Amino acid sequence: MMSDTSDERAQNIRMIRDSAAAITGAPGDLRRIRELRFTEAGMESEIWQRMADLGWVGLLAGEDAGGIGLGMAEFIALSEELGRALVPEPLIAAAAIAPDLPASLLCDVVAGELVILPIWRDMVGTIRTVEDNGKITVTGSAARVPCAPGAHGFAIQTDSGCHFIKAQDCTITSTDTLDGGTFSRVTFDAAPAVPIGDLSMAYERATLASAAYLLGAAERAFEITLDYIKLRHQFGRAIGSFQALQHRAVDMKLLLEVTRAVLADCVAGFEVAGAADERKRMASRAKSRASDTAMRIARDSTQMHGAIGITDAHDIGLYTRKIATLFNQYGTAKAHRRRYLDLTLVEEPCCPNRSHEDKNSAMNTFAPSGADRDYNAMTDASFRAEVRDWVQKTYPEDMRFPLHRLHRKDTKVWYDLLAEKGWLAPNWPREHGGMGLGPSKRVIFIEELERHGCSRVNDQGVLMIGPLLIDYGTQAQRDYFLPKIHTGEHIWAQGYSEPDAGSDLASLRTEAVRDGDEWVINGQKIWTSLGNDANWIYLLARTDKDAKKQEGISFFLVPADAPGVDVRPILTLNRSDEFCEVFFDDVRIPLDALVGELNAGWTMAKALLGFERIFVGSPAQSSLAFSRLEIVARETGLWDDPSFRDRYAVLALDLADHVSLYASFVDKLKSGEKIGPDVSMLKIFQTELYQRIAMEAMEVVGDAAAYVEPLESEVNTSGLWLHTLQTTIYGGTSEVQRGIIAKNVLGL
Repeated sequence: MMSDTSDERAQNIRMIRDSAAAITGAPGDLRRIRELRFTEAGMESEIWQRMADLGWVGLLAGEDAGGIGLGMAEFIALSEELGRALVPEPLIAAAAIAPDLPASLLCDVVAGELVILPIWRDMVGTIRTVEDNGKITVTGSAARVPCAPGAHGFAIQTDSGCHFIKAQDCTITSTDTLDGGTFSRVTFDAAPAVPIGDLSMAYERATLASAAYLLGAAERAFEITLDYIKLRHQFGRAIGSFQALQHRAVDMKLLLEVTRAVLADCVAGFEVAGAADERKRMASRAKSRASDTAMRIARDSTQMHGAIGITDAHDIGLYTRKIATLFNQYGTAKAHRRRYLDLTLVEEPCCPNRSHEDKNSAMNTFAPSGADRDYNAMTDASFRAEVRDWVQKTYPEDMRFPLHRLHRKDTKVWYDLLAEKGWLAPNWPREHGGMGLGPSKRVIFIEELERHGCSRVNDQGVLMIGPLLIDYGTQAQRDYFLPKIHTGEHIWAQGYSEPDAGSDLASLRTEAVRDGDEWVINGQKIWTSLGNDANWIYLLARTDKDAKKQEGISFFLVPADAPGVDVRPILTLNRSDEFCEVFFDDVRIPLDALVGELNAGWTMAKALLGFERIFVGSPAQSSLAFSRLEIVARETGLWDDPSFRDRYAVLALDLADHVSLYASFVDKLKSGEKIGPDVSMLKIFQTELYQRIAMEAMEVVGDAAAYVEPLESEVNTSGLWLHTLQTTIYGGTSEVQRGIIAKNVLGL
């Protein structure tokens, strides 16, 4: 029976992955796969029996039929292992239908004595079902049936129902496929048929599992490629040291991590979904992402291997062939994106902004606010309703959808409303006055603010310095600074980047020298966001010139009105003064302005960079841009255009998939895990998605994108696009982030 605890499930999954070696062999041993290629059945009966003995065929079937009654998470883990080893046997299809077979067939299927393969509705041509005196016969044919020569019978799904037909009553004509397997035409001529249960959900199970198989194959192909570029030498050095290949490898790794996060979310959603449409959404989302990722990995793996990658002798070719054979089975990526979008729009419009929403609707009755509220105990739907209702009733109407980043004087009223409600710091622990939101609730909170077009407040204190003081500050620093962040008395800016120390932050030259009971700071900071609004600046300064550059840095808190501090605005491309440069000329601060240990500022800087990359990697910016994309699409009459809808579906799923990746990192942070350099993947994916969404909005409005101010629309598409350009630069350029991942994650 299905495990009751997450620990038991994790143990089951480990056991399944370990047991896979009994079938798949050692990693890299593909001799069996090569020997089976282009043989008639494309599978081995002995291996099938061993799979059945391990319980794999009946993994989802009940124990009363000889199955082991596990769930989709275990099935997906097994499917991924099958993909890593390119196992050709049609286990996914057979195991997916097993729970829906009648008892008269199921016991033999689970025991491995009867191989029944599904013929899904999209394989079926013209079929005629005749019932005469209680006997049913089927006439017609089905095409592209995988592994048909190895089956004892078929479960055929038609508009008139599902029927079991013995293979001996069919004519099977097979054709080789790219991976060395077979597609068959199965023909029925008044073949005797037995009614069986509905297989519609079995198809969704198989679709989800096929996504896992593709992910496993793609991950193994990437591992082979990574090993190759580390060892292959050209021009006197390993080709993995070439930046172009490093960046390509990072993008491959990023796609794999996104796909893994999506698959995990979809499996979890599939298991708890009550409605069939929700399961279909999960299956489509996983399959579209896995198909696109696997094909990208196949293409780039071949390219990075060079000439040897296009030979039949190299193993990478086996993965390329398999992926190319399977990526369109169970539906193309485009078809699944369309299905996902159609099902999503019926349930909840992808674009959250609706001018016709009733702002006085009693969507939810407020519970008292306060630090004792455990929002994580609410359902996602209830929490979303409460946030949406409050924001609609409370947010100042004249501040919706600002065309550029607003200053403190403009956002103070919204800052104060959030603080009064207790919603200013969704990321802070409840004991420090925050909401203590878990990942899903935090994403919902962001989505609802973006849905309504809420402005971003001056949030450096909330997002950055507050969490840092909670983790590294003294009790006196927490007692003094945290309440003043809540009240808005202290507005913070970040003093990190310098003219010659941007992405190379450890090369900073701003100095802090001790003079009695004070620190004296001299230097310059640049690209300080909204520094002209701040009355406090947290900064890094060098406190030991002789130490290695990362080891001689300390972290300080500096009043922006201290004598010697000079803040000068810098106009950006959209002519806003969001950035500033800040000069420090013999600025004196007390000794207790130091946070943490002397010369240990780099540790805190890395922690804050982790926070920052999680923050800039959040779905907030892309969610905002995506909501505005729908607005302009509706206003220009393109909303129902099929070509636009296909592009919109790609972006919709990319955004949904990024939410999954983001939540996986927030989960790590919440559980106390150390955030490693792989967090840079968040920033890369989000900021480049943000740019693609904004570019689509520019294309939708046509030549009207040239206007500085929007005309009929409330959306400034050109300003939005200009803003996206800075996001791939600040916090470390995308190129630097790829370099970090290449070196510290991939070992290149």
